[in-house]
Amino acid sequence: MIDQLLKEKIETLDGSRNRGAIRRAAVRIDDVSALLELQAKLKSAKAAGAAPTKAEFDALVDDVTAIFNRLTAIADALQARLLP
Repeated sequence: MIDQLLKEKIETLDGSRNRGAIRRAAVRIDDVSALLELQAKLKSAKAAGAAPTKAEFDALVDDVTAIFNRLTAIADALQARLLP
């Protein structure tokens, strides 16, 4: 009985329990580790005037690019698990 329960739990966690369950599988920390690489503080800040300076705009672009790159890494890791 315990072996069957353990088997069901493992199948649920790894997404192999039934058809379509892979999308409800547990996520490994390694798959979302790119989030841990985000900087603790953004480079950009609110614009000092009515329009942002080139430096303010460039800092914002750098922040958005870093976030995009991390999210893309996470999406790629999850996609690799969904479509082996």
